[in-house]
Amino acid sequence: MTSRVLTVAGNDVSGGAGLGADLKIFEEYGVFGAAVVTCIVTFDPDKNFEHHIDFMEPEVVNRQLDSTLAVHDFDVIKSGMLGSVESALVLADRLRSNHLPYVFDPVLVCKGAGTMVDLKDLFVENLVPVATVITPNLEEAATLTGASELTSTEDMIEAARAIHAMGAKNVIVKGGARLAGDEAIDVLFDGDAVTTFRTAKVHDQLVNGAGCSFASAIAAGLATGLSMTEATLKAKETVAHGIARGIENATGVRSLLHPAVRCFPHEAVSVSQG
Repeated sequence: MTSRVLTVAGNDVSGGAGLGADLKIFEEYGVFGAAVVTCIVTFDPDKNFEHHIDFMEPEVVNRQLDSTLAVHDFDVIKSGMLGSVESALVLADRLRSNHLPYVFDPVLVCKGAGTMVDLKDLFVENLVPVATVITPNLEEAATLTGASELTSTEDMIEAARAIHAMGAKNVIVKGGARLAGDEAIDVLFDGDAVTTFRTAKVHDQLVNGAGCSFASAIAAGLATGLSMTEATLKAKETVAHGIARGIENATGVRSLLHPAVRCFPHEAVSVSQG
């Protein structure tokens, strides 16, 4: 039977991130994907491609959830940018009632658009406790834990433990390109053990959609029966290939190439765990 994953996220019209990225990843995993749109992210080319976000009305988000959950029996739900308090509460209510595995990518920070501080407490109280896994990047993990910043693997591990104490079953803190050094490092804490995942950085440029795609790849991996560690390892390999083959665009931030691991499987991208 074909696995099915629902993403609840924003639409990034650049095509690299958001629900577009999620659906591309689902296809690469052979998973059927559906999407609930929470907002639309556009860019102003006359203002250095500054972000602008238009949020869906909460009743529209709720109607989309009603529709898609009636049509499909999903194996996993993944969320990205929720944007508004109302939309986050709508999703939290659904998650508490259906008990599906939930991959929570807590988009508190949008590149170039600052921090949506009004969502922090709501996330901690309503979404973190129902998360099968939460996947914050360095900035999001710092915001959730109240840290000034995370600059080392040790900081990431400490943050993962703190977020786990908030109720998430598993926590993955994403180091990515922003962590200093020659390696892109992610940390998984499952309540007992810490596992680190490492790959050599192929360049020092930011790539739009890396975090979204990593979380959606984990969701797809879990939907197909992989363990958390297996899903994380495969997701990191998938995204590392996509980063290596990221394409240039006018914004100055590359777009992840989602089929890279399939189209260029022999490129020198290796992931280690420990």
